[in-house]
Amino acid sequence: MSAVPRICWPWCGGSGQWSNRMGDNINVYGEHSESVGTSLIDVHGHFGRSAATGYTADAAALLTAMDRYDITTTLVMPQPDADRTTSEQVHAQILDAATRWPGRIAGIVNIDPRLREADYRQAAGALLAGAKFVAIKIHTHGFRVAPDEDACDKVFRLAADHGVPVMIHTGLGGPHTLPHRALAPASRYPAVPTVLCHAGFGAFCGEAIEVAHARPNVYLEPSWCPAFSVRQMVRRLGAHRVMFGSDHIENIPVELAKFDAVRLTPAERRQVFAATAAAVFPLTPVTEARPEVPA
Repeated sequence: MSAVPRICWPWCGGSGQWSNRMGDNINVYGEHSESVGTSLIDVHGHFGRSAATGYTADAAALLTAMDRYDITTTLVMPQPDADRTTSEQVHAQILDAATRWPGRIAGIVNIDPRLREADYRQAAGALLAGAKFVAIKIHTHGFRVAPDEDACDKVFRLAADHGVPVMIHTGLGGPHTLPHRALAPASRYPAVPTVLCHAGFGAFCGEAIEVAHARPNVYLEPSWCPAFSVRQMVRRLGAHRVMFGSDHIENIPVELAKFDAVRLTPAERRQVFAATAAAVFPLTPVTEARPEVPA
């Protein structure tokens, strides 16, 4: 018997309850810049170096990419790192960037949830208290922990205390990353928005969709998912449950091209590109003047 709960079986078995046919109102975009008046919020960025891929990013590189692709705001987290000194340093870099460029950069807390509760609450709570960090991440792959394990319950409790969403890495890294592992905590904390990062990472997109269908407080961020899966997310759940994320700077144009291929309506595009994130995260509006990118 499969370990995947019954909630995921209808989708995996192809119940056919949704239609893959696009509606008649099709909007075709070329470059994002052609979408006049459409804000773009990227809810998934990183500072620091990835131990898994070697990918590295900082404020200068990110702001340059944001200007190039007309991104209004990016939510940034450290790469997962069990070394507390490195984690603290990168969180400090994000805090500095969010302070220098308010509204353009906001932070996501990404601390090892396996820490003792007192240590975790002290470190994460201090970052959330300043309003520059607007979410908490459970990096299931980086810290080898599942969101339904006891160690992660404190993450949801802290998020509830501060009124911020919980973001969860899903789909790549082992059984602890499967989307259905978010179902139990999302059910226990219905007032906490829960964002499934990567929305199953391609192979488990269907499972992520079923989890979001079962829990109205679950949202999908589909970086690295195929275009047809993103179309399924919007058609099954509605654009108000899907948000744009890139994960890597080099992946920004790829994700934008993917949404061109999905051919959302103008209203759906506005929702996915900005309105969903604006409703889920406590974001600071961007000022009129755009600050210069650091040298």
